[in-house]
Amino acid sequence: MLEIWLPLLGFTLIGWAWYHVLRLREHATSQARRLCERHGLQLLDDSVALHRLRVDRRRSGWRVAREYRFETSRGGNDRQAASFTVLRGRVVGARMPAAERVEQPAVTHVIRMAPHISTQTTAVDAGTNVIPIERARRTLH
Repeated sequence: MLEIWLPLLGFTLIGWAWYHVLRLREHATSQARRLCERHGLQLLDDSVALHRLRVDRRRSGWRVAREYRFETSRGGNDRQAASFTVLRGRVVGARMPAAERVEQPAVTHVIRMAPHISTQTTAVDAGTNVIPIERARRTLH
């Protein structure tokens, strides 16, 4: 009789733990959305990742603190990291990007092209920034 109930109890506990973790993640995602709205940011990828899990012993007993990290953007063209800590279902600390960033000088990326590729624009691709790339000819060197 025990060989039937013990595995069934084990699978039930694993299923409950999985469901509980998914609910915690959904709750963290909604808290990240609220933080982003409050700071005027965009939550990128609509997801959070559990970064740190720690257990604290306080006067009121043992507490589990979870730190989640996620990425935000101001205008859609930059990615900035942010994080928050949840203790007993409440946000107790958050690190969000600064409201005004000092602009850094733009970095120019140099792209080396093969000499046989034409960089002239034609009437078809005059309005795009797509560079046609052709397969290189194989030579015996």
